[in-house]
Amino acid sequence: MGARGASGLTVFTSRRDGDLVLVTAAGEIDIASVGQFRSALSAASGAGGKLVVDLSRVGYLSCAGLRALEEASRARPAFSIVATRPLVRRVFAVSGLTAPVRGGLREACAAAGA
Repeated sequence: MGARGASGLTVFTSRRDGDLVLVTAAGEIDIASVGQFRSALSAASGAGGKLVVDLSRVGYLSCAGLRALEEASRARPAFSIVATRPLVRRVFAVSGLTAPVRGGLREACAAAGA
């Protein structure tokens, strides 16, 4: 399932390997799009055992987006994030978010299962 909001953020949710839910975002996660992102994370949190959030196509992540990820990580212990772009990875480096941030989807899926 995918949705493109007026803010330019596109979010897709899919199932992989039975109990893993993958939320893939593309665009910018900021105050204009965080509601859409938070809704996708909330729906995914109730849908399976493991949650992976792929931000490899996200160019900007605001503190509002970071808060949405923190909420999702508290709701779901088996949680992992994919981040590849330098600006997004820097946000995680300085934020102190404890969820595992990985450089690739395979690594993130393995981390969510750990």
